[in-house]
Amino acid sequence: MSKQRIIRCTLVAVSLLMVGSTALGWSGATHALLCQRNFDLPVVSQFLGGVNQSAIENYTGEPDGHSGQWTGIEGRYYIDTGGTYSGFSYNALNETARLQALMHHVGDVSVPAHHYPANIEYDSQWAEGLCEAAATGGYLSVGELPNVANTTSYTHTRNGHSYNFTGTIDQVTTTFFNACRDNAAWYKSTKKTFLGIPYHTASDIASANWNGLKIDLMLQRAVFVDYFLAKLNPVMEPYKFPTGSAGGNISFNYSDAYDPDCVTWESNGSYSQIHGVHSQGLQYYLYDFDGDVPSGGDWEYQSYNDITNFSVNDLIAMGLPTNQWTVFYVAACDNEGKWYSVEDYMYLSTGGVPEPATLSLLAVGGLALLRKKQ
Repeated sequence: MSKQRIIRCTLVAVSLLMVGSTALGWSGATHALLCQRNFDLPVVSQFLGGVNQSAIENYTGEPDGHSGQWTGIEGRYYIDTGGTYSGFSYNALNETARLQALMHHVGDVSVPAHHYPANIEYDSQWAEGLCEAAATGGYLSVGELPNVANTTSYTHTRNGHSYNFTGTIDQVTTTFFNACRDNAAWYKSTKKTFLGIPYHTASDIASANWNGLKIDLMLQRAVFVDYFLAKLNPVMEPYKFPTGSAGGNISFNYSDAYDPDCVTWESNGSYSQIHGVHSQGLQYYLYDFDGDVPSGGDWEYQSYNDITNFSVNDLIAMGLPTNQWTVFYVAACDNEGKWYSVEDYMYLSTGGVPEPATLSLLAVGGLALLRKKQ
């Protein structure tokens, strides 16, 4: 063995021995413990009924789909309509295997070197190996991992740079991307040499891993919640009873509708629902004014606004009844192709308007007329 190789091996061995039993690194067991940490959070555990939790949080294997992992996470390929990336499809797996793969992939993209996106700053398989080798000391319990309960705030323990994992799933993913690169750049800056041979100290390896694990937990929490919420259809409340009089407008207000997976993460580690049309949620509403959709009819109108005004005279011209409550249907459609419809009643008046009345002429519509199928 050459002298340089002996020195290199000695430096690595000393570094890992210094880390000892509190090693902070990546291994199959680490992935499992990260999953357990997040499964313990109420914001995630609320969705675990009927899920094989033990098989997921104790999984230490190597799933398929490593190539393009970040594409799979950033592009939300893990949801039911996610499709295929680099020849891998989450949807081809049963739910247990899908969540096993997902928790592993999220863990991998957090490694401080060589994995994407860290490799933008530090593309070193050797440095990655140091991080992963540190896991030989192992975690003894979930409690040794960083704690992200009740917070979305993260500050790098060594360079002091701060990030808030708040906002939509896309915003959380972007924050992770930036924080991961920042951690990798810091890790690279700590590389030292001895007799021309590079090395990292045990404390620097541990810090790079600790920060990587914390941002991993932030991302994984949001991804798990997104996975489960994306299974749900849009939500709408029926029976708004819109009314309008001839010569005026009738206002249809469904601004309380929402797409369950369109949420924003708050600073306290919880999330809140985003109501109405949103780029990452509801896209538009469909209206069936003549009430024939249940019997195979068509949706007549499409609106990209939560509150839509329509001319009462135009509706009357369509042949809709006047001076009586008339059934119609409205559907909310999301960005994943899911939709949900409700029944409602409108009153087109040529005289007075009866109760219940919710007439509002304050909002501006934006209704797009669709050609009816013949």
